[in-house]
Amino acid sequence: MAENIFISILLLLFTAGIQHISLLFHAVPVAERGVPYLFFSYILPVLFLFIAFCQWRKIEAFKRRAWMAENPAPFSPDLIDCYVLFNGRIAEEQTHRLPLSDGECAYYSALMIVEWQVKKKKPDKGWETLRKPLVREQSSEEVELVDKNHRVYIDVAEFTELCNGLHTKEKTQTQCPPRVKVRDNFKYKKYQLTEHFILHNEYVTVQGRLARNRDGRLFIRPTRRLEFPTLLSVQTKTSQFITYTANKARNDAWNRRIRVAVLLLNVGLLLYFWWFAA
Repeated sequence: MAENIFISILLLLFTAGIQHISLLFHAVPVAERGVPYLFFSYILPVLFLFIAFCQWRKIEAFKRRAWMAENPAPFSPDLIDCYVLFNGRIAEEQTHRLPLSDGECAYYSALMIVEWQVKKKKPDKGWETLRKPLVREQSSEEVELVDKNHRVYIDVAEFTELCNGLHTKEKTQTQCPPRVKVRDNFKYKKYQLTEHFILHNEYVTVQGRLARNRDGRLFIRPTRRLEFPTLLSVQTKTSQFITYTANKARNDAWNRRIRVAVLLLNVGLLLYFWWFAA
């Protein structure tokens, strides 16, 4: 979002520069043209070229991301520091109970956002709605996964942005959940509840970087690199999430191509008007 706003501002500057050059400086000798002419004639084209280069470099990264999402390396314990896919069953024996609703699970993360109203400060009249997270909770961070031959671990706290691949419960209600104790709950009008969880013995798919912990255990961790997408999903949602990740990466690559083309066109127009006003 910030990148798009930045590019939009530059394009507005470009439009103003075109008008500045073509209308104000067309009849003015080159020696008498000031700093605005120098900026729009020299600095702005170079800036556009730099941004176009940065966008062009991301095209290959997004293309590789789409390919890697659909073609990760099969798991092997020898592929340390490599991008792998692991399909395994939750081996967590500890039983957790969902804090906001009810039911047992092997892992959960819960969020409760409360909403209430207060009077607006003078001179404004009426009421305004305020919201804040009141409960943010998760069970043990490390989860053990096993298949027929291997055993790996994931630190779920590292995958918190990927919880949409897990089972999800969402609900908005006017009563505080009975399992949650909240002070001053009389002032809260709405409770928005969200829980992500994994069931016992459920099969899970993980894509990420394979690492060996100091104690010798194998962990799969997020890659933190654009080219290698990270995935944590129950197997019933795996295909959907892989397809979504690959298609989004391809769309992002095409968006970068369009940005590069527009920026190069702007540079060409700037140079044309520069020559026309010379």
